[in-house]
Amino acid sequence: MSLIPIPTDEEANPLQKILFDHSKVLFGRVANAVRVGSHAPKLMHSLFGFIVSSLREEITENLPVRTKCLVILKTSTLNGCAY
Repeated sequence: MSLIPIPTDEEANPLQKILFDHSKVLFGRVANAVRVGSHAPKLMHSLFGFIVSSLREEITENLPVRTKCLVILKTSTLNGCAY
């Protein structure tokens, strides 16, 4: 059970819909972290720059996206996040 509501596409307000649309374009989906963060859209807009720069392979040129995602998953698992 989530303490902070996770808005669906249908429940999203206009600012949240913009975030969701950008997330779908950049990542192919809308992660729950983006949905929860959409309660503060201005904060999420600034975080998108960090997310994009850290995950996009053509920007970082260090690790493939698949490896980065595996690192994120492993870290989340070690921290007890139930993915």
